[in-house]
Amino acid sequence: MNNIRWGSGILFLGGVLAFGLYGVAERVQAGEFRYITDHIYIEECGACHLAYPPPLLPDQTWDAIMAGLEDHFGENAEVDEETAQHILEYLHMHSLGKGKPSTMSKMMRNIPENPPLRITEFPAFIDAHAEIKEQLGIEEFEEGFLSPCADCHRQASAALFDKELLHPGYGPSNWGGTPEQ
Repeated sequence: MNNIRWGSGILFLGGVLAFGLYGVAERVQAGEFRYITDHIYIEECGACHLAYPPPLLPDQTWDAIMAGLEDHFGENAEVDEETAQHILEYLHMHSLGKGKPSTMSKMMRNIPENPPLRITEFPAFIDAHAEIKEQLGIEEFEEGFLSPCADCHRQASAALFDKELLHPGYGPSNWGGTPEQ
């Protein structure tokens, strides 16, 4: 009887482990564990702010951002042509888009024909953060209020923005609201 329990337990745990590894492999293949790995991108863009994960924005937005580095949201962020081309190729390879599955695919919802330059102006982003205004009791966010993603999202640099991964002390339960179920 003891051997049957041990055998059953080993088979059960082996099955759980196999399904778990399969799930991780599927998510990696789908690009869901896509970390920012380009050192030039990290060095150049991350020198002043979070090197935003490329899957946050579509090619069209990255193109506009890279074309306007001389006035990058009020700052000069110009780089040499070779560096700019390298960064743009990296951004295109990992950008948000149809046929590029990622955890950020929901950002494609209701995207305008000419998408905005700021992630905070995308309809799906606004919808996902609408409850914050209500919970903080404010009418409108000040410009840049939600831009430092890593202030709340502790794994923002890894393109992980799940509500469950907020920094301790942040989120609906700490703003006087109730967390979503």
